[in-house]
Amino acid sequence: MFFFRVMALPVTVLLQTWVLWKDKGKAAALLTSAAEMWKAQGIRQVCAAAYSVAEGRIRTVFFRLRGSRQRDGSLHIAFCPTGGLGDYIISARLLEEIRTICPMKVTVFCEKPTYGKAVYGMGEDVRVSGYENFERERWGCDLALYVEHFVHIKNADRKRLKMLSPELYRRVHLIRRHWKRLYVETGEQCYRERVQFERCRTLGLNRWTELRMGGAFQMADQKVRIPMQESYGAMWNRRGMGSKRYITVNYGTDRMRRRGRQVKLWPKTYYERLIRECRKDIPGSAFIQIGDAQAERIAGADLYLLGENLELIKWVLRGAFCHIDCEGGLVHLATQLGTKCIVVFGPTPVHMYAYPQNRNLQSGQCQNCMGLHKDWAYHCFRGEEEAACMRAVTWDMVFRELRRLVAADDPEDKGKAQEDETVSPGYMEI
Repeated sequence: MFFFRVMALPVTVLLQTWVLWKDKGKAAALLTSAAEMWKAQGIRQVCAAAYSVAEGRIRTVFFRLRGSRQRDGSLHIAFCPTGGLGDYIISARLLEEIRTICPMKVTVFCEKPTYGKAVYGMGEDVRVSGYENFERERWGCDLALYVEHFVHIKNADRKRLKMLSPELYRRVHLIRRHWKRLYVETGEQCYRERVQFERCRTLGLNRWTELRMGGAFQMADQKVRIPMQESYGAMWNRRGMGSKRYITVNYGTDRMRRRGRQVKLWPKTYYERLIRECRKDIPGSAFIQIGDAQAERIAGADLYLLGENLELIKWVLRGAFCHIDCEGGLVHLATQLGTKCIVVFGPTPVHMYAYPQNRNLQSGQCQNCMGLHKDWAYHCFRGEEEAACMRAVTWDMVFRELRRLVAADDPEDKGKAQEDETVSPGYMEI
């Protein structure tokens, strides 16, 4: 690593000098881009970007000279998804599409390898590795993709791509050619995402279809195959819950960069009131709390599966009658497994993250503030200790939606579900 960084300085100077001499038009564009970055982010960011380019060129040449790339007739792809469980699931749909283009071997680099193995699986052509290995190993691959709200082409062996998959080469070239139009250029991730959300609203895109990258990919649906381990299914069946109607609930979120209660959590007191009322009006239903080991327990639940192996939780969700949660990774997982969810939305935008088959609830007042400030996930933009957008979706609104789902499943309960069709003020069902 030190060798590459030391060599980056003289190579940067030589490279940019050669560009200036060889291609006046490209040089002008380069200088313009550097000037814009300098103005927006400072000279340090310009130097970091120049170093990154130079280091990349050095690594590429080094690997080519050493012949360390795999030459087995298959493309070798380094695939690095970012975010939490839900983001991994969405990125898996993109990877599925890429893998249909040509034979390839994929290494998925995950900050959370447990999530990675649960979503991407393991096999002869798929390997899951730690995120910290991405920068070192990607240079030995034919194509390296870094996936967030955008698909970044980190490095690509054009010769190998052209030879082994002209179609994949075409798509990579399309992304690179239109990158400035597709990508939101700003140093702050939250503001970049905010602008992207509004772009998607205008274009009619969502968290899945935004990864089409201007037509490079199709991302035709919101469905991905989730691998299941049968041994955990047998383990869950031995619990004796398989024949019962149970509802899963979650009071927690994927951990971001620190601990703490996120703004988008639905109040715990609402969960507890919901369970109490269900005991009276929807008898025969059990409640199972799932989620992080550190999550606060919801009083009244029949079973607590906190901190359990995600492979077991997949079977729990698959067998659930319904899952109740705020927008988050377990909602994405449950939906992919065919379980309907009642989802309370607050800071996160419905048009980006909602599934049409779920019951998506949102207040008619303050909402959709994700990305308005750097600490949006943990602090309400209005300074409230408990966000108004989450308080406004009350327990009885969720209760009504749950009763409707029960009625659809059990005609004998239909009358109860029709007793109260009044929509509360400030409430929207998406």
